[in-house]
Amino acid sequence: MTNWLDPVRLALDLVRVPVTLFFRDDDGGWEDEKLFPLLDIVTAYQMPLALAAIPMAVGPHLASELRSILTTNASPVSVHQHGYAHINHEAFGRKSEFGDSRPRDLQRQDLADGKRWLEDQLACALPPIFTPPWNRCARVTADCLAELGVRVLSRDRSAKRFGLASLLELPISLDWSGCDGVRHGPIVWGETIARAILSGETTGIMLHHAMMTADDHRMLTDLFDLITGRRSACVRQMFEIANPSHDPGERQSCVL
Repeated sequence: MTNWLDPVRLALDLVRVPVTLFFRDDDGGWEDEKLFPLLDIVTAYQMPLALAAIPMAVGPHLASELRSILTTNASPVSVHQHGYAHINHEAFGRKSEFGDSRPRDLQRQDLADGKRWLEDQLACALPPIFTPPWNRCARVTADCLAELGVRVLSRDRSAKRFGLASLLELPISLDWSGCDGVRHGPIVWGETIARAILSGETTGIMLHHAMMTADDHRMLTDLFDLITGRRSACVRQMFEIANPSHDPGERQSCVL
């Protein structure tokens, strides 16, 4: 076990109540050759992973592979909708596929069409979870999601909550490849994860398989080694956190 995990190990020893963690990998449909090694790792550890897939980017080969994974009993992988085509529609400011400048009817159409297309590709119903590209969307997007039966919105913890009673917000806390992530070095990254654990709040860790290197995979494996079997670390699927009564044995149905 490498020293970079010492702060994480100490944090897990100190918490009095088990901390809930989840892992979300974004941009499913892009750079499949880098996705499959990550799926191999989480499958080997049976570590829950929520894959946010871009409907218009999921090709036949990836769809076939995901169908096989999702129909396996007790599969650790789930798939949910990640935007529509991951295209920026904002002329100015920060990128967003579902930003303030897009009309409500166009947003609603993309949300509905994207969900339908992805479900057709995977041949199963998706859990009612939505992750917007770039972790950004407008209030009107949230209204449309609620109308379409989506029950969970996952963005970054820095995003202002919309406060809709029918839409649970389950933000990610840490971005593995982001500006505050592993690029600062393993020791600092371990300390960052430890602080999140000590906060006592649900800790969501966002991965981007397309940006992960062999070193990232080794470090992720180190982290999985540490938390596997630890009573102080409860790693769960996003839909299980949103719906505690959900039976994990029903995962193969892909339904929340």
